[in-house]
Amino acid sequence: MRGFTTWIFMAVLAMASITTATADSMRCGRYLINTGDSQSRVLQVCGDPQRAWQDGFLEQTVRRNEGYYDPSTLPQSYPLPQGGQETEVRRVIPVYKWEYNLGRGTLLKTLVFHGDILVRIIDGARQ
Repeated sequence: MRGFTTWIFMAVLAMASITTATADSMRCGRYLINTGDSQSRVLQVCGDPQRAWQDGFLEQTVRRNEGYYDPSTLPQSYPLPQGGQETEVRRVIPVYKWEYNLGRGTLLKTLVFHGDILVRIIDGARQ
């Protein structure tokens, strides 16, 4: 049984090393950029990427229920609608990917932006 558990543990470690690693920060010189930073901040700190491209779109839908009234809290004497009104807001967010090669012996970094916001930093192959 002990050998089987060790084998399973080694298999899990091997699978974890195959998958792409993700980080939430990247060092550019003396400065650090983090997920949540804007494209302009990344450009200011790290400079232009070696490669940049648009990698599709995300569609975001937000639904809100507005207009539900409690007549006892409002001073109006006229009748108010029963129920409410549902509004839906849709927006299309472009997805951008930027690659940075920070020098020999470092990992290739791919930055993923949703619109203007950095959402993910992916570690690639060692350069």
